Amino acid sequence: MKLAFWEWMIRGDDAPPTDGGSPLEELGLRMREGKLKSRYGPYHARDLFHIPLNREDGPICTFDRMGATRSQLADGRVICVGGEHEDFYDPDFYIYNDVVVLGPAGEIEIYGYAKEVFPPTDFHTATVAGDRILIIGCLGYKNDRRPEHTPVYVLDPSQYRISEIATSGEMPGWISEHEASYDREGVITIRRGQVIQGHSNHQQTRRNFEDYALDMKSWVWQRLTNRNWLEFSIRQEKGLFVLEHRPKPEALLPRDIEYTIVPCEGQEDARIIVAGVPVSLTLGVKYIEVVVEGHMPAALAAGVAEAIRTNAEATVQRRCILEQM
Repeated sequence: MKLAFWEWMIRGDDAPPTDGGSPLEELGLRMREGKLKSRYGPYHARDLFHIPLNREDGPICTFDRMGATRSQLADGRVICVGGEHEDFYDPDFYIYNDVVVLGPAGEIEIYGYAKEVFPPTDFHTATVAGDRILIIGCLGYKNDRRPEHTPVYVLDPSQYRISEIATSGEMPGWISEHEASYDREGVITIRRGQVIQGHSNHQQTRRNFEDYALDMKSWVWQRLTNRNWLEFSIRQEKGLFVLEHRPKPEALLPRDIEYTIVPCEGQEDARIIVAGVPVSLTLGVKYIEVVVEGHMPAALAAGVAEAIRTNAEATVQRRCILEQM
């Protein structure tokens, strides 16, 4: 799709776009150094071209995206897939289903697809597997999600053709924000990430604790681990845990259950050992996540989570609800 404005938004040039696009000599160097990032999002374009906020012609195309992927090929091309701009409340919120190719000399090519061929895709993985790029997972629009299904697409970099792959076996589910690795035996391994559960208006997000492998010869998924960690979520009955009133992690720790504080290993806010089992706390705006990372009697695990809920409720002075995911 040869669109001068879109290419200008991708390049982040200072000059307005022309019919032939606006070349940028430094683009190739910035791309190879991994520094290419759109400097100007929709707000800059709106100010420059005097476009009102309450327009009715849809969002402004941008390369300022979250959850997009960039795959470096041996010939110098960088293949960028999909991504999301902002969130639903923003007038320029959009989940893209395009492929943007950045050439080693600063060239830009934009490929678009029908949604039936390649739906809006974000927070996926794009793994270079031989002469193909395997696109796995997605967050997507709420009404497009299919819990218990894992979307898999193959991109052919020689023609930029995208094909959906029908897989079988024990798959991760509707997974996003995960990690993927490829080995020479033709196996893609998926770890971590978030999984959507539920249907229609009642959808929940839980963390993925298991590892999965997809054999590219048979397209069959296999679950590699059986951790079965327990996850609990604590939310306010009304409202969110706003920043200025969010409880401190140390204020949430159980008072009547023996534990040992240990250093955090990831993005969690607190980590303790209860009866020899690690328990992590992660404080978010919507939820406080409690994860029991090992085998613990159900009654003890529930007691730890309830103690944290009680402390959260006392701290924020609002009723809090505990749910097991």
